[in-house]
Amino acid sequence: MKMIRQSCDRQLDDPALAPDGPDSHYEQQLTSEIPRIRGYIRSQISNPSDVEDLLQDTMVRSLQTTARERVSNPLAYGLQVARSVVLDHWRRSKRQPDYVAELPEQESAPLDQQHMERRKLEALSETLTAMPPLRRQVFLMRRMDGLSRDAIAAQLGLSEASVKKHITRAMLDIARTVEKHERDD
Repeated sequence: MKMIRQSCDRQLDDPALAPDGPDSHYEQQLTSEIPRIRGYIRSQISNPSDVEDLLQDTMVRSLQTTARERVSNPLAYGLQVARSVVLDHWRRSKRQPDYVAELPEQESAPLDQQHMERRKLEALSETLTAMPPLRRQVFLMRRMDGLSRDAIAAQLGLSEASVKKHITRAMLDIARTVEKHERDD
């Protein structure tokens, strides 16, 4: 993590995402349905503090689909993705022990797996470094420093909606990198 944080602190110029790209209509339709998708997630999750993170994961997955032109109902698609995200959340929460001390000792991974993980971390580090500085800063404050969106907004003088936008776009960038890395392996 330290390696990622250090490489992200470097400032590189990267053009911002084009606001009116070919997929902007799909994105606009989907983002207009966020309140309904949030409501569905809220109805399925017992811990209200998890709702916004699960909503972000839902939006990232929904926006990274390669079949955008075949999605005729963005709300239905977004709700289906949200259902999948909620199910993943339930599975993870059932598998996680209550105390970290209960985790079993792990054997070291085979060298080829360690090499693949190292390559994946390097790709993620490069992706974070290539992000526009504000997007990277907002993402790191949220995911690495654990600050809330409103705390980030207050510190940086941004609206909470802007903070959410930066986090979502950063997660999209990372998801694309992971997807490309998995295709290449």
